[in-house]
Amino acid sequence: MKRLMPLLLFALFLGSALTVSAQQFRVESFKTLLNDVSAFITPVRDLNGDACALVKVSATDDFAFSSPLGIVKRKDDVGEVWLYLPQGSRLLTIKHPEWGVMRDYRFPKPLESHVTYELTLEMPQPKQILKRDTIVMTKVVTDTMTVGKPQIPLSVFTVLTATFGRRGPSWGLMAVIMRSHGFYVHGSTSLSNIGKTSYSCDNDGYIESTGMTPYYSGHTRRSNWSVTAGGVHRLWRGICVFEGIGYGREATAWQLAQSEGGGYVLNDDITYKGIAAEVGALVSFGSLSFTASLSTISGKYWQGGVGVGIRIGKNE
Repeated sequence: MKRLMPLLLFALFLGSALTVSAQQFRVESFKTLLNDVSAFITPVRDLNGDACALVKVSATDDFAFSSPLGIVKRKDDVGEVWLYLPQGSRLLTIKHPEWGVMRDYRFPKPLESHVTYELTLEMPQPKQILKRDTIVMTKVVTDTMTVGKPQIPLSVFTVLTATFGRRGPSWGLMAVIMRSHGFYVHGSTSLSNIGKTSYSCDNDGYIESTGMTPYYSGHTRRSNWSVTAGGVHRLWRGICVFEGIGYGREATAWQLAQSEGGGYVLNDDITYKGIAAEVGALVSFGSLSFTASLSTISGKYWQGGVGVGIRIGKNE
């Protein structure tokens, strides 16, 4: 028996060494997730009706777990395993079919009801596989690769527009060229002209140069035109915004009565000219495109506009 004792001790030591070497993972950290209310909002209760503690283990679903007080519920989530354990649990056994067993891992303190914890495992490092003088590296690539953004194709839009103000519509053409950003030009006109005017009057019809308020026939002429240009910016796929400035004129002339000699007088109070500004949105569906805009001349005459046209270019 005395002769067999060293052999038995050596066998026990060898078995322990094999067990230790078979376990190829370890617990890297264990902490309380103070801001995680998963165990409080949706509690799982044990057989006694008490709410469990929740341990979120950073492991794959091929790990197995057991505890002296039992595991009430297991849930496999993306990249981690959720274990609902009875309050007061102190020990957890962790098993893996290839990397071995860690028996009775002891929590720093008994688990509490309604509290969420995180247990992080350190996995074994990948090994080199040598075969016929060729090294095959088994490695999980976690580095973030910087990949250039795909080039957005060049698009050209041609849009027929209609703008509407308080004194009538105007018609126009809008041209856009862009990728993520671009440039546009928009011109519109009422397709009418007030012609030659003899005098200028105010809204009461008073002509300052003559000091008189003549009679009018009630007939009016209107002229409107504007040209704006600016930038176009892509917000989302098929949705863009644009803004631009330019110059414009909105003019109204009143016709004198025949007894006053006829002819037309420019109404200065409702004639505007100067800086024109425009903002709007462009939406495209395949080759069709639509616009909606708001424009002004000198900040005094305002118009709302819509448009429809075609888009030339490859789909994004």
